[in-house]
Amino acid sequence: MAKTFTINPTPIPKYISSQDLLEGKRLYQSRGCGDCHDVDGSGRTFINDPAIGTISGANLTTGNGGILNERSDEELAIAIRHGVGKNGRALIFMPSTDFHGMTNEDVGKLISYLRSAPAVNKEPGDIKPGPLGRFLYLIGEIPIFVSAEQIDHDVKHLENLKPTVSLEYGKYVAATCTGCHGLQLIGGPIQGAPPEWPPAQNITKVGLTHYSESSFIQAIRTGKRPDGSEMKFPMPWQSLAKLTDTELKALWMYLQSI
Repeated sequence: MAKTFTINPTPIPKYISSQDLLEGKRLYQSRGCGDCHDVDGSGRTFINDPAIGTISGANLTTGNGGILNERSDEELAIAIRHGVGKNGRALIFMPSTDFHGMTNEDVGKLISYLRSAPAVNKEPGDIKPGPLGRFLYLIGEIPIFVSAEQIDHDVKHLENLKPTVSLEYGKYVAATCTGCHGLQLIGGPIQGAPPEWPPAQNITKVGLTHYSESSFIQAIRTGKRPDGSEMKFPMPWQSLAKLTDTELKALWMYLQSI
C-alpha cells in the first residue's frame, strides 16, 4: 500500500461554458463519484468497519480541507484514471479501474465542474485499512485497495468518444460497473464491502435473462426490477439514473454481448 508510481501527465482540456459544466456535473453524478465524495464533493466516510477499515473520500472542493487548490488538472486526472496521488503515492480504495478509460474530454469536463462548484470547508476523513482488509488485500481478494496495481499506466487515452448506441460506447459506459460487479461483470462479493452488503449480481447476458432493453432501462431509472422488487443497497441506481438514453441503450447492447 506504500508503493509509488511514476505516471506521465496528459494535457487535460479546460471547459468554461455552462453546457460543458453541466455535463461535468452529470458525469460526477452518473459515475457514482458522490458515493465516496458526497453530493457536494466534500468527501464522506463510506466504509467504517473495525475489520475492513475506515475509508473516506477526499474533499474535492476548493474549501479548507479540500485538495483542488493543491492539484493541477493533470494531477487530478492521474488520480482519477490511475489511482495515483501527489508524489506518485498509490491512492487507497480509489476505484480507478472504473475510470481508467475515460476520455480526456470527459475527465476535463468533470474536473472543470469540480473547480466551478461551491467551496466546502471540511477536513478529510480517515483512511485506515483494518487488519482483515490488509489480509484480504495481501491474498488478492481486495485489489481495489491499490487499484494502481491493476492498471496499464502506459495506455494512451482517447481525446473523445462520440456517444452512440454501439458496442464500443457501451463498453466505455460499462467500465463504471466494474468496481462492484467485477472486471468480467459476473458479480459476486463486492471488494472491501462489509459482510452485511449483498453480493453484486451477474449483469452479463446470462444474468439479465429476465430483462428486455426497455425493462433494463426502466429498472435503472426507478430502482425497481421487472418483478416489482426494489434494488438493494449498495446498487447506486439513483446515480445511474443520470445516464442518458444513449448511454443506457449502449450499455444494454454491450452487456448482451458478453
